Formats: sequence, C-alpha cells, structure tokens
Amino acid sequence: MHNIKLTIEFDGAGFFGWQYQPDRKTVQGELQIALEKLVQKPVKAYGCSRTDASVSAHNYVANFYTQSKLGIERFRRALNYHLPKEIYIKSAELVDLLFHARYNAKSKIYTYRIIRGQSPLRHARAWELREAVDARRINKALKLFVGRKDFQPFCLTRNISGICTLFRLELSETEDEISILIQGDRFLYKMVRRIIGAVVTCGTGRITLADIKAALAGEKHRSYRTAPSSGLILDSVQY
Repeated sequence: MHNIKLTIEFDGAGFFGWQYQPDRKTVQGELQIALEKLVQKPVKAYGCSRTDASVSAHNYVANFYTQSKLGIERFRRALNYHLPKEIYIKSAELVDLLFHARYNAKSKIYTYRIIRGQSPLRHARAWELREAVDARRINKALKLFVGRKDFQPFCLTRNISGICTLFRLELSETEDEISILIQGDRFLYKMVRRIIGAVVTCGTGRITLADIKAALAGEKHRSYRTAPSSGLILDSVQY
C-alpha cells in the first residue's frame, strides 16, 4: 500500500467547494473520478481543508492510498490528463502511511483580495468594494484577532469547539488593491470570510473596534457583512 501526497492548484469559481457532494461539481469529486479512471476502482481522497464554493487554492494538499505500481510522476501526469483544466496537480510524492493531509497540518495560510472599485479583469478573484474604506482602520481591527481565542461568534456552525489560534493577520496594499493574509492552526466554517467582513465593515466606519471586541466576547454588537468567497484563496499548508 502506498500513501501519495498531492499539491494541487485549482480555480474554485465553478465548484461547490472541496468536499464531495452528490450531483454537484466539487474538487474532491473530480479528483476521485480521475483516480478511479487510473486504478479502475473507487479511491477516497483526503483533503487538508473544506473550502466554500468558489474558493480557490494555490497549494491545496490532499492524500490518497493506492496499491497501484504506477510511478509517481506518471501518476501526476495521468491525473492531470483526466482532470478538468481548472484543477492542476503541481506535485506528487510518496509519504509515510500515517500522513493525513488534514490531521497532520500545523497551520494554513489564506489570503483575501479586495479591489477598491471595479476591475473587469480581476473581479472573479477578488471582492470589488465600491465604497470608501480606510486600510489603517482595517489593520487595527485585524490585530484584535491575533492569538488563541474562541472564534465561535465568527462561525456559522454551532456545537463545536471555537478555540483557534491565529498566528498572523497582515495587510498589504497597492493603489487600488488590499490583500490580507491570515495564518492559523485551524479555521471554523466561514470564519475567514466573517473576519474579513467584520474588519472591512470597520474600515468603512459602519462598525467600530468596540463592536468587534464585543463580537469576539459573544456580546451584543452592530452587524457586519460576510465577505464573498470569490476573494479567498488557500495559499499554503504547513506540516
């Protein structure tokens, strides 16, 4: 038995996320179809993270088990032949049988892209923000999320542990674009998008830093938006 680790780049625009769903196009579903064509039997692919619909990835990590004797590089090329053009296997390697793409991950890095105004060439991979926003206010708001905290208020799923550690939240900007990097040990359902939505709403002046502090504490606060999925990219996974 072999355990093969894949590093994958995919354009999430036409997919309903990573996780397999009957009658819906997902990245895991397409990968498993391609794997079955190669080994002539069903194969389960294990992903490093669930992703929302339309979220993309630069270096998504998955693994699968097989008894196939096909060489690793031939496996990679054959998978790319059978996969749709929106999914590309960047690398494949043999790893320890105990390796698991999700459970062995130490941290993940996401980036979120915001465009000030409109951009026909970039709108599919960014949030087009058509109102004035203060990047300095966003940066101050981001600092409130650093550390080990209960992020349940920023998750749409209940009855699970909300304790996560965010190591870095960094903002960079150009003339018409803001990019936000978030690195953490784990992320709850829609957590990144809700954090981005909160800090951007703060940046527009619709809510204050006090509202975000109250939200983190699970207290009453003014509402904020959830950022659209199009601007979110899973950049890398650390093991």
